Amino acid sequence: MSDIVEALMWDGVRCMISVFAAHTGDETPSVDFRADATAPTRVRVFELVAEEGRRPERRVAEYDLTFDEVPPGLAGYLRVCLLRACSAETSVVAWLGFEGSFHFDHLLTEDVAHQIYGVCAGSGPPKLALEAEERRGDRWREVLRRHADAHLTRRGEQ
Repeated sequence: MSDIVEALMWDGVRCMISVFAAHTGDETPSVDFRADATAPTRVRVFELVAEEGRRPERRVAEYDLTFDEVPPGLAGYLRVCLLRACSAETSVVAWLGFEGSFHFDHLLTEDVAHQIYGVCAGSGPPKLALEAEERRGDRWREVLRRHADAHLTRRGEQ
């Protein structure tokens, strides 16, 4: 799991976990990312809105969670983050992505699969890909494709 830790500590000082949640509401969903003794030192929330004329119903909230060090039990904590983000009232799907990985043209697409290390939707269990080799594999791209097809596309949209 060293490559995921290295990626989350990209600035060499703090750990940053970026959680994205596609939602249908007008308001950014409020999400509590505290779990047991683990709590971010800072949470920054950004509402990302597609440019005019491109899927105006598709809104994504980004939650940047900052820690002084990598949270203990990282995999378990990442699952908690996904479950909390995808269980918000208007959320349809949530994922974990590396810094700089987000673009509306590439929501859970195979070309960014190597930059996404977790995904969750509805009542389904969170899926994690914490090893670089796993994120580059066909199986992970298929997991992301199924989540995108089921939760991000509407009939007739391309």
